[in-house]
Amino acid sequence: MMVYGGKLVLRKLSIVFVIGLLAFTAACSSKSSSSTVSASATGTAAAVAAGTCPTGGNTVKFAKTKFVADAALAGGAFKRYIYTPAKDGKLKKGASGRVLALIKAAAAGAFVINRLKAAETAAQGNPTLCKIFVAPAAKFTAALTGLVGKAKSGGIAPSDVDGASGALTDLHNAASQGGAGFTDQANASIG
Repeated sequence: MMVYGGKLVLRKLSIVFVIGLLAFTAACSSKSSSSTVSASATGTAAAVAAGTCPTGGNTVKFAKTKFVADAALAGGAFKRYIYTPAKDGKLKKGASGRVLALIKAAAAGAFVINRLKAAETAAQGNPTLCKIFVAPAAKFTAALTGLVGKAKSGGIAPSDVDGASGALTDLHNAASQGGAGFTDQANASIG
């Protein structure tokens, strides 16, 4: 009887944790947050259009190195915790282990967006990256935001992650054009 009671308490705590995490995710992706992200991306695009990218050299120390590290971590976390579980069907309604997979995907989504912002900051310090990074990063962020909405509505189907994967490929291509090609960090860990 004691073992059963322990499992029941653990299950209740897990449910409370999931609800709290979903509430946190909802708060992070509310209208104000998404407008801040789009305003930031628009501001960066406007800055690039206005020619405020550095011209003489890097304004951020080790800009390309920081960009590559942050972009690789973002790509690796996306593939490990969002793309692969979605393609394996672990994020669909009714899938075994879905709750844990959704918790990991939500945490990874927040981590990916954080690393993309850090990569954007580094890219703004390099004349070449500054001009080519903005559009692919905004596309990838928008795709991730769309996945958050689908997760809130009940699940992510395997086909739902194709758009975000394509946006990540565009990000890889843009980085390669800027001389800062990167490989997704397959061992990216959010925990």
